[in-house]
Amino acid sequence: MELTFTKHPILKPPTDEEIVQLGEIDTKLLADLHKAHEGRIKAAEEDPLRYGFDLDGWSRMRKAISQYDEVITFGGNRSGKTTGCAKMLMEAVTENEDGHLVCFSQNADTSVKVQQAAVWEMMPKEFKKKTKSIDGYINFSMQNGFTGSSFIFPDTRTRVDFKTYTQFSNNQTILEGFEFGFKNPSGINIGAWLDEYLGDAALVNTLRFRLATRNSKMLLGFTPIDGYTPFVSEYLKGAETLETRYAELLEREVPVSQYSPERDAGVVYLHSDENPFGGYERIAKDLRNSPEDQIMVRAYGLPTKSMTSLLPNFSPEVNVLSDKPNKYGQVFPDYNGKTNVEGKESLTWYQVVDPAFARNYVSIWAGVSENEEIFIRREWPDRATHGEWALFGDPKWRYGPASKKIGYDVEMYCELFKEIEDELGIEVMERIGDSRFFAKENENNVDLFTKFYDYGLNFIASDGQTEQIGATALDEWFFYNPNYDIDEANRPRCYIHEDCGNLIESVINYNSQGKADEALKDFFDVLRYLRMSNGGYGPDYFASNEMYTTMRNEGGY
Repeated sequence: MELTFTKHPILKPPTDEEIVQLGEIDTKLLADLHKAHEGRIKAAEEDPLRYGFDLDGWSRMRKAISQYDEVITFGGNRSGKTTGCAKMLMEAVTENEDGHLVCFSQNADTSVKVQQAAVWEMMPKEFKKKTKSIDGYINFSMQNGFTGSSFIFPDTRTRVDFKTYTQFSNNQTILEGFEFGFKNPSGINIGAWLDEYLGDAALVNTLRFRLATRNSKMLLGFTPIDGYTPFVSEYLKGAETLETRYAELLEREVPVSQYSPERDAGVVYLHSDENPFGGYERIAKDLRNSPEDQIMVRAYGLPTKSMTSLLPNFSPEVNVLSDKPNKYGQVFPDYNGKTNVEGKESLTWYQVVDPAFARNYVSIWAGVSENEEIFIRREWPDRATHGEWALFGDPKWRYGPASKKIGYDVEMYCELFKEIEDELGIEVMERIGDSRFFAKENENNVDLFTKFYDYGLNFIASDGQTEQIGATALDEWFFYNPNYDIDEANRPRCYIHEDCGNLIESVINYNSQGKADEALKDFFDVLRYLRMSNGGYGPDYFASNEMYTTMRNEGGY
């Protein structure tokens, strides 16, 4: 009788030559080997929770969840991220007693077809039927998922609820009063799993309080097809790489495990080629001639801002400075009253203003060094005092508390600007105002150029070139080669002080998507006006004896 071994991506059957040799030496041994091979495959298919094969990347997830209260997992296409999360969740359900877990998905459809289906796949074989008892209830259909979007596992009396981000967005009290996780865990204590989380920090912050009582863990999953979200950027800011892996399609090492000091959390990356069941050969073939950013995302789960950002070269790790050295030894210059070796002022200062009728004016202050580096020191309204200018919401950005009109008139703005400059210890050489808004005349035929001039501040008109031209020029300011160390030859021209939180968020997230991210545009525009000043060459440095003030009382384009 001829034995056929089922092909399997992990279990390797004997070769044809080995089968012939075994058949000649010991037919019973060959039959037992065949039975074990086929039985192992069948057991993995029927009961993947107990007998399934773990992917290599899942060990990183397990290690991270054992060390940190939160773990965010990024996955390439078909990397097994959702299946891995579902398996860890069901391990917690079956190993601990009297628990309550909550799972979130984007909407009801993805909850049933993706998240609930993945959990059902990991349900122990004996419970893959309708189960109803005093201690448990399980009823599942492929069409509707779990009855009531919930089940109670009988052996451990543990409840699992499935909810959606839309539900939370519509009613943020749906989690009030609940405690998630296990009181006396004997295994991994997972309390929540958020699949493909695209929202802001509101839900995660709420869950943290619901998880704290039982000291349970949170799993988050994210496929970075659309690049960064503000929430994701918080995890990746200053992330420390703990482990790397060679990326064949990129021909270099890339992170697979990181620590997020900003969130005190683990960050894990799952690569497509780590899943032998995922059809990596086809994925690799489709990606070989693709841009690097697309390969990073699709094959290795590495978020890249350039998938959506107008300024893909901007890196918070490099372009954002403070008064303390960063990992490259860079600090924001100590400009206050300082001069260079020739006795010249260390920075030449500029102010840019973008007014509005219904919102506060937006402004930044930037200094230019003798070697033409740009250092943006201050924003107004600043985040520390006035809060966020823009808030990330579903499905778009919206204006935040800092944009709410305070009610200043031009005289009050002039006083405010002078106070800020006194506080910074700077003297502004040139002020730039949005050409269109500054040129608008009131009922007395007076424009903003004239009104500010009357209170001692002279503004010139911003350059009127298109947004795309300005964005391209801005990205040149932020360019450096990330494959080499930062040094005098390899460094960007523009830096932003960490105090300018609203400006930084705008630079990272503004994508020119109309109403979808209009709230981010104001701070992006003031930076763009600065870049396109001086006929598109950008602001100049002037020695103290060369300084002049451009006086102009009318606008233009």
